[in-house]
Amino acid sequence: MSLPVEVLDAVREGRCVLVLGSRASHEAAKLAGRDYPKAAALARKLGWQRPRRLMGSKTRPEMPSVEKGAVAFEDANGRTQLIRELRAMAGCEGIDPSEAHLIAVQRFPVILSTAWDDLLERAAADLGRELQVVRRGQPIPDATDQAGVLLKVRGGFDEPRSLIVTQLDHAERRFGADVRRNMRSFFRDNVVLFVGLRPDEEEFDRLWEDLTDAYGGELPRCHMAVAQGPMSDFLWQKWVWRGLLLFTADPVECLTEIQERLEG
Repeated sequence: MSLPVEVLDAVREGRCVLVLGSRASHEAAKLAGRDYPKAAALARKLGWQRPRRLMGSKTRPEMPSVEKGAVAFEDANGRTQLIRELRAMAGCEGIDPSEAHLIAVQRFPVILSTAWDDLLERAAADLGRELQVVRRGQPIPDATDQAGVLLKVRGGFDEPRSLIVTQLDHAERRFGADVRRNMRSFFRDNVVLFVGLRPDEEEFDRLWEDLTDAYGGELPRCHMAVAQGPMSDFLWQKWVWRGLLLFTADPVECLTEIQERLEG
């Protein structure tokens, strides 16, 4: 793993914003010997079905979509049952925070998370660290030496009304003016590190869209620890051209390396 010096220096100086994806939750479940479906499996379990392709069509087949699967499930069963189903599959009850979650709340004053679970909150409790948790529509407080800030970009199971699951949810709950100002400050004044995400997945596409919209244009240069798995050279280069500096590392691998390098 080629950990950027810029990231290490920023973490050391308390000016690195961490954007943590749901693959950190998947990794924590795997370490605990528990099942946590990846996005494609979750989409199918919710009811996503691949559209039929017209004979002779040269378009690429549609990738499994959690958003579309959620719409299908909600149409058939209602919103309350959708949330119950998601919580049963991705709620992380009985799963301990991983080393990645513990290091995240210890080392990063500001964390943006796409996970619906409470692993970061429980990691903070385990460490005796205060964590100010906010969701869309709520003002973002300043981080202090005593209390970090966690922005749950897609809400959380503890407040079902805050959950962002479908494309309509995103459209109806865009970031407000105050959060947009915070977001511009985060990306302008800090080094931003994405962990536990992949550029070829819907979760990242929607997140990047949200952040770009909040920032008011293309994001400045960021770093991303790409979760393990094959990815085309074309897609890799596409994001490099857009200012996303990529290296390969899973959440525990990346954040443990940061911790060891800073303590060494």
